[in-house]
Amino acid sequence: MRITKKLLAALLALVLALGGCMAAAEEEVLPTQWDLTEIYADVDAWQADYDRVMELIPQHESYRGTLNTAQGIYDYFQFAYMGELTRLQNRLYLYAYLGYTLNPADSTFSTLLTKLDAMTSEEAQYSAFADPEIYSLPLETRQEIFADPLLEPFAYAMRRYVDPAREPLSEEANAVLAILSPTMGQAENVYNILDGIEVPDPMITLPDGTEAALTEELYNQILYSDEYDREFKALCNQVMLEKRASYANTFAALLEMTVSENWAVAQVNGYESSREAAMDASDVEPAVYDLMIEAAHQGAADYQRYLDIHKRGLGFEVQYPVDTIDYVSDYAVEEIPYEDAVEQVRGALSILGGDYLDYYDRIISGGHLDVYPTDTKLTGAFSFSSGEEFLPYVQLNYLGYSSDVSTIAHEMGHAIYSSYSMDHQESIYAEATTFTQEVASTTNELLYYSYMMEQAATEDERLYYLENMLFTFTDAFFIQALYAEFEDAMYQTVEAGGSLDAEVLSDLWAELYQEYRGDTVETYPSARYGWAGIPHFYYGYYVYQYATSVAYAASICERITSGEEGAVEDYLDFLKLGASRSPVELLAVAGVDPLDEETYQRALDFFGGLVDEYERLVDAKLSAE
Repeated sequence: MRITKKLLAALLALVLALGGCMAAAEEEVLPTQWDLTEIYADVDAWQADYDRVMELIPQHESYRGTLNTAQGIYDYFQFAYMGELTRLQNRLYLYAYLGYTLNPADSTFSTLLTKLDAMTSEEAQYSAFADPEIYSLPLETRQEIFADPLLEPFAYAMRRYVDPAREPLSEEANAVLAILSPTMGQAENVYNILDGIEVPDPMITLPDGTEAALTEELYNQILYSDEYDREFKALCNQVMLEKRASYANTFAALLEMTVSENWAVAQVNGYESSREAAMDASDVEPAVYDLMIEAAHQGAADYQRYLDIHKRGLGFEVQYPVDTIDYVSDYAVEEIPYEDAVEQVRGALSILGGDYLDYYDRIISGGHLDVYPTDTKLTGAFSFSSGEEFLPYVQLNYLGYSSDVSTIAHEMGHAIYSSYSMDHQESIYAEATTFTQEVASTTNELLYYSYMMEQAATEDERLYYLENMLFTFTDAFFIQALYAEFEDAMYQTVEAGGSLDAEVLSDLWAELYQEYRGDTVETYPSARYGWAGIPHFYYGYYVYQYATSVAYAASICERITSGEEGAVEDYLDFLKLGASRSPVELLAVAGVDPLDEETYQRALDFFGGLVDEYERLVDAKLSAE
């Protein structure tokens, strides 16, 4: 809502990217930091392009009265979405946003983002006439115009103009929304500063007696290290969960701001719910959401079976949340240097062919990955693509753990999808929606773990990578489905006229975890505040796409790894299509039907097969001991 459709695609792509060229000698050190001077030499250069955009924006007005022919509409869309204006806006946003992610508290880049909000608002006011002018034409006239061969390449992007059910806003209403847009979406910015900078890192006494701030980086090092015992890891887990508890009311208020804003915009645009508005924006049928939730509940028994096997394999009477990431396998993976991780992922993705690897190599060595964590950088990982002028950028927070290696596979899935799309589609279709983007990233993860299982030299090594695949599937499917239910409940509460109370939210969070995990995991009292640390709740019906993605990726991975004829070609064809069709039509090319219950059953069968194999390997290991 803070940006136009052009920039909104970039913002929601907090998960998309591309890259450069890797034909270097074996000993060459891969670049590990972004060089933002590739985009702009400095803020003054950024400002010069910003000024140029502000000169171009009033030109929207020159198209008023021309949007009644195919040529007039074509010319306007070339100006508004596919020409110099869009190219400069993409570049401006890319620089500002990437700088912001490196340090959300840096006023330099937050100021640039504020300017972009103002720019977007002004453009929206100038362009407020466009949709009403087109919609003022009789439906039959619109259908005739948009059937013109000149507009045929853009038929899917312009489909709303020939939809009999679509009722557009008036120019006045569009103008009001444009004026209000800079004031909206601020809760996410406040959350990033609050959670990433201002909520203090708790102090912890390390086993050697020294005190240290328990940062996210140190916390992850402790959890994934063999140097610390179970009791200390559990203590750190509790401390990290507790750090947001005293800020729970503030986090709840920020979420209510986000939910209320999204609901207000949904109502203005004639939707009956925020969920309907969000799914329509991605052209996803509402049934997909319900099918995913139903499947998650159906598969909960196998999820609990997996957790029980895990607890038995570890030999614990009681399993705590921190234990769920522990390995039954004794296979030891040393800290993996980044360069080795890159080669490992490359080997796993070689099943997709040389063309795919060419994209991978160019991206990795192109200087568009920011690899290691810093004190100011946003946590987590994402891929980001904004237009065709620059190779997209990937953020990692690489520490050398096995999960960090799979993150490379995940983010490169986004990046290469963007590469294929940009090379094979009109610019208006070059960036696929998150709904299909997450399928590409999750497919890469599943291919990576399948490859590592096949490469395993021992049963214990195979068990290790199987456990990683199970972690990936359960976190993406069951946990994200849980998050989706929680998010939907927040929206239903606000849409019914209620408010978001921190303790009520905490109760619901605990209830959902109990429903999905049963009695397989014993949680700490402070775990009920886990909702406060989920940034994706500020994106608006985003998390459900992680769950659907793993359901579809499971089918794709199974087709590819089984050697099914045409599976790889189908998948690459899907990547080449970008956003040129509805997600359901796109996924059909890859052999997946999101509206078929059987698709979700196949995913559950895939998971059930993994759990069966897990039980076999765990029982064999316990018997051998």
